[in-house]
Amino acid sequence: MLYEQIESNALITGYTDVTPFLAYFCENVYGRLQFGTDASHADMQIYKDALEAGTVTEKERQLWEYVLSAYGTEEFTTKWLEKDFGNAAYATIRAFVMKFVSMGLLKARKAGNKVLYRTI
Repeated sequence: MLYEQIESNALITGYTDVTPFLAYFCENVYGRLQFGTDASHADMQIYKDALEAGTVTEKERQLWEYVLSAYGTEEFTTKWLEKDFGNAAYATIRAFVMKFVSMGLLKARKAGNKVLYRTI
């Protein structure tokens, strides 16, 4: 059926139009590949709810946006974040990571004498 639609469109216009194939691909292939995105949407909803409730400060919002853009899913330490972000005290960063770990937005992993954090 899809091939017939492409073929009939080509007879009418004189060009092979792959739009029906792209629509099929988006709906039936690409749409099914995004099955793992529900968790990240739930995480962002937790963040948005905390932001609306006022439990996230402006500095924590800036830190969270920085972590997402600078580290993505890579691990980081509080010292690295303090050095890279540059505009927050160590105590602020420590409170930020502890709060976001308790909210389930960051994951902590002990590595020797330091703790590595990453987004979930």
